[in-house]
Amino acid sequence: MRRRSFAEMRPKLNLNDNLQINIYNGIALAVATNLVNPYFAKFAMRLGASDYQLAYLNSWPAFVSIFALIPGALLIEALGNKQRSTQRIMLIHKFFFLALATVPVIDHISKPWLFIGLVGIMNFPGSIYMMGYQSCVGDIFEPRERGKAMSLRNKYSDVFRLIITLISGQLLTRLPNSDQEVIWLYQIFFVIAFASGIMEYLSFKRFKIESSAVTPMIKGKFYAVLKDGMNFIAGSKEFKLFFACSLLFHFGWQMGWPLFNIYMINVLGANEAWLGAVSVAGGLSAILTATHWAKFADKYGNTIAIVIATFGMSITPILYVFSESLYMLVLFNVIIGVSITGTVLVLFNMLLDVTPSKNRTTIISIYNTLISISATIAPIIGVAIMEKTSLKTALIIVGLMRLLGSVSFYFRRKIMRRIQA
Repeated sequence: MRRRSFAEMRPKLNLNDNLQINIYNGIALAVATNLVNPYFAKFAMRLGASDYQLAYLNSWPAFVSIFALIPGALLIEALGNKQRSTQRIMLIHKFFFLALATVPVIDHISKPWLFIGLVGIMNFPGSIYMMGYQSCVGDIFEPRERGKAMSLRNKYSDVFRLIITLISGQLLTRLPNSDQEVIWLYQIFFVIAFASGIMEYLSFKRFKIESSAVTPMIKGKFYAVLKDGMNFIAGSKEFKLFFACSLLFHFGWQMGWPLFNIYMINVLGANEAWLGAVSVAGGLSAILTATHWAKFADKYGNTIAIVIATFGMSITPILYVFSESLYMLVLFNVIIGVSITGTVLVLFNMLLDVTPSKNRTTIISIYNTLISISATIAPIIGVAIMEKTSLKTALIIVGLMRLLGSVSFYFRRKIMRRIQA
């Protein structure tokens, strides 16, 4: 029996190493973001934010990313080494956690607007490096490996997300004895998030990417890269159909973002501990179902999986309407977490399936830019509908919008079968 040479074994070794690194990277990201992100709205309210400012807390970062994604993608593609370019932008993003920690001590300026502004600007490097990560995943893992890689990453990162959110929510509620001490604890959390972000940066540097995936540097040819990406989008019916369905669903998804925070905090009176409990409930169900979603999608196809997952998200606003206490809301978020996990995982896999390896970063950036334009408008429209009608009516409308998006994925498959026949 012939023994396998080291050269033959290396791809398998790289796969195992990359799977582990992807898990560590996801854990570091989960700690950095979930130590503070679940409480952004509550922190803004403690600084004096209004309902509309909460809407801008969602829409302003998306607006900023509109101007970041395509130039950032062109830069990453043109420089050739996506991993190196992405990690540098990632490092810049992490320093914004330190900037957020300084907001409470800055006077002579509106603290809510300063916080919202920094969160938005932070999304400039943030959206670029996340897009770079998505593109690198397409190079690191073969299509048959991506489901396993991302489900494992999500499973372990969700465990840490659950633990961090639970601990941070309890600390923010039980430890401080005054509002000022709550603010101080937030500042400490921002510093810890920065440290965890540095760990995310260091783990990303350890990814092993085959040299064939590193393209030569293209000096002065940004326009050519953008043109190639636009030509692909214009000529790919499969991509355009996927984008149309995704945009429709995302608009309904994004409309509900500020409404959920308003309902939890203003109507049901949630503090940081309850916000943490709600997040933990969703995270617990995500841990239990992450790998199952990947297996389900592999067995029955991405279309069936995305229709089921997005349908679950379409009933989320309705569950909020029927939540008359925070206890009920925590229980409902177990169901909600299952749907969100499936939606995020399958949408990402579908995006990679409809994009080629060539200029993938640019194509993903165009897709994310258009989704970001939607995210700029949708949260403000959600609050405007609430102002014109009521909070519960707005939530029902959000649910119907999401349902429309969910159904569109089903009809996309029928249209694609007709085109390919």
